[in-house]
Amino acid sequence: MKRLYIDSDKFDKNAVDNLGISELVLQENAARAVADAVRQRVKLGSKILAICGKGNNASDAIAALRILSGEYECYALLLKDDLNHNAKIQLNIAKNVGVELLDFECDFSKFDCVVDGIFGSGFRGEMEPKIANLIGQINGLNALKIAVDMPSGVSNFGVASQVFKADFTICMGVLKLGLYSDMAKDFAGEIIQANLGLNESKFSYGNSDYLVLLDDLELPNRALKNVSKGDFGHAFIACGDMSGASKIAASSALKMGVGRVSVVNLTQNSLNLDPQIMLKNSFDGADAIAFGMGLGGASFDFSKLINRLCVVDADAFYQPWIRDFAMSKLAILTPHPKEFSSLLRLCEIGEFSVDEIQNNRFKLAREFSSKFPSILVLKGANVIIAKDGVLYVAPQGSAKLAVGGSGDALSGIILAYLANKFSPLKAAINGVLAHQKSAQIYKGNDYSFTPNDIIEGLAWL
Repeated sequence: MKRLYIDSDKFDKNAVDNLGISELVLQENAARAVADAVRQRVKLGSKILAICGKGNNASDAIAALRILSGEYECYALLLKDDLNHNAKIQLNIAKNVGVELLDFECDFSKFDCVVDGIFGSGFRGEMEPKIANLIGQINGLNALKIAVDMPSGVSNFGVASQVFKADFTICMGVLKLGLYSDMAKDFAGEIIQANLGLNESKFSYGNSDYLVLLDDLELPNRALKNVSKGDFGHAFIACGDMSGASKIAASSALKMGVGRVSVVNLTQNSLNLDPQIMLKNSFDGADAIAFGMGLGGASFDFSKLINRLCVVDADAFYQPWIRDFAMSKLAILTPHPKEFSSLLRLCEIGEFSVDEIQNNRFKLAREFSSKFPSILVLKGANVIIAKDGVLYVAPQGSAKLAVGGSGDALSGIILAYLANKFSPLKAAINGVLAHQKSAQIYKGNDYSFTPNDIIEGLAWL
């Protein structure tokens, strides 16, 4: 896992005030990280443009031009006259070594690389139209695009209507939470963490959220040989009106290493189950239970399951009794944004549209998990797992997973971990990572990916 922070301003200040490192040293290391990113990807002699605001991001971008000058043709476009003190220092040096200043009327198509040093992590709200129009022009270029710290238009609280679309983002010192929002996913590009002259453990402090990566995936352990199916748990799944959802969940749970899988039919409909899946008439003997997927209008007194380990999904989030499961530390809730909207309303947190949720995923996930002891798995392009107000962000989601039945497979995978005696938090994190990795290793076209491919991929994690 890596730590995620809302911003690094307090860390910069601590480094200067308490560790004795000057701002110029921090900026020099930031600038070198940007310059190195250019050198590794752009041939010598190419034309480099840095678009600069007035603050520390501008300082970093201008200093990077100074480092690159002589190897590349370097140009700066200043959007503001009132540069801060350090930016003025960097600009004077850059001009002395041959960095040229341009205006808005220049021909942007001639540049091979554009560095975004406009706003960074301090951005809020919307930018002025002149800057938004400029970013729109830059986004249309074939040039390599590198953002300093955060792409302009991205913040920890959403994105603007116009955003710099980076190929690479050089994140300074610590990783910023806002880079891993769903809304930022198509703008941040590849994220590279820059060392500013201090190990992160010395630079940062205090509470953080976490980035969970595929390397963090822990697979079910079958190292012992003197075992039976009973040692790996018995997972139960409630089958409602739409039986396909429970079948996908059951198949994924079995493939993820649970010892036995049973389905409880809550309807009068006949089921044609895979012979590896058992049919039961009650939840007796279950180590963990999943329900909600494909539930429809099926009737059952779910209050009987309140004190059981369970994965709750889909139609359950529209039922008034969902609040009881939100209050259970044994429950893992797995809504997509529309279902989360209903969950927030029924839990009396507030009325939010899907758009409002997508623009405030971190805030609302944190608020929900601070008030309710269940584990939240908020599905999306970057999945958020939340417990006790701490967020664990899994950024490996892809367009492949945007297909019906994908969430049912995820519920089954998490269920397998839960039945295998993983804690609810670990079951949620590992289930999400296994789901994402199965999609990542798929070799076909994105558009051809199906839930069956998720299930088959679990064998090769």
